[in-house]
Parts: sequence; structure tokens; C-alpha cells
Amino acid sequence: MDPESEGCELHRQFDVLACTGELVFSGKMRCDFSQRLIDALNEGIRTETRSHLRDFLTLSDVTVVDLKGGKTAVSHLHISKNNIIFVAQARSATPDKPLTTYPFSQKLPVTVMAYAAGAATIKFKISGCIYIDTWGHITDTLETEERFIPLTQAKIEPAMPGKRSRFDFIALNKERIVSIGEIPGK
Repeated sequence: MDPESEGCELHRQFDVLACTGELVFSGKMRCDFSQRLIDALNEGIRTETRSHLRDFLTLSDVTVVDLKGGKTAVSHLHISKNNIIFVAQARSATPDKPLTTYPFSQKLPVTVMAYAAGAATIKFKISGCIYIDTWGHITDTLETEERFIPLTQAKIEPAMPGKRSRFDFIALNKERIVSIGEIPGK
């Protein structure tokens, strides 16, 4: 059985970390088994028991960490996607093996560096690979209707709680990007 499922063939569960700048939320996100994390974030969660959640990210078994390091545990929480800077997949289903479900279709990897910010004074420097169509440009990826764009092999500065700064996959909220560009020679 898929390690990301929650005992049901029709659902998939992701351990995620969502960052708003002011707060970092670690918890479990449940969605339709056919959805990748990026699909669930952009399209909303498709399940039989929940409404089509498009504007909020629903997490369960949540730990909330604030800027001062204070922690709060919450069983269920809804986070406005407008406030999210990025969502990181907390771990691969198979440790020591990178996630391989991205990109969904054949595309070319481009190493980029982005600066992103929320309402707080913390600015994030994020580097990783985005995937563009053959003969495409970064702007083609940015000028889509999807709110979140996928980055693989991501490095985030400053590090998240627990000193974690590297993630196999993150979904970056385009509305929170201050600047983004290709890293020459990579």
C-alpha cells in the first residue's frame, strides 16, 4: 500500500510544512488519491466527504510555530492560501530516494532563485528547479492561472524550524514572489 495513503484506496495523505512568514504549520494534508500535492493546492481538494476546498489549505495533526519559537498543537486547521508563501512536502515516501512524481509531463529543468515574502519582515531566498516546456521560458510558467508553481530540489533560507532548509519538493505561491530568475550555468 502507498505509504502516503491513510488506510483508504481513494485518499492520499501528505506530510506538509506550510509557511506564511509569521507562522509555520506542520501537519497532514489529505486529498483524492489521483491528485499530486501541486494539483490539490491549485485545484482544491477533491473528496467525497469534503467540499471542493480551493481557497483554504486544510491540515490535521498540526503543529504551529511562531516567529519567537512558540509551539501550539491543533487537531484541525484551515489556512488561507492567500497568506501561504510556500508549502513543502515534509518527506519522501521512501527515505534516501528523491520524489519522482514531478514533473507530470516531459519538461526541461531550469534552476532558479526566487525571493518571496509574506506580510512579516522575513524574506525567503528559495532556489530549486522549475520545469518548463521545451523551447519555453520561465515567464510561461509564471503566467498561468495556477496559484502555486512546483520547485524540486529546493533550498530555503532562512531555514525552517528544526533547521530544515532542503526539500525534495515545494509549491511556491506566485503571489508571494518578489523576484525570480534563472541561475546562470546551472
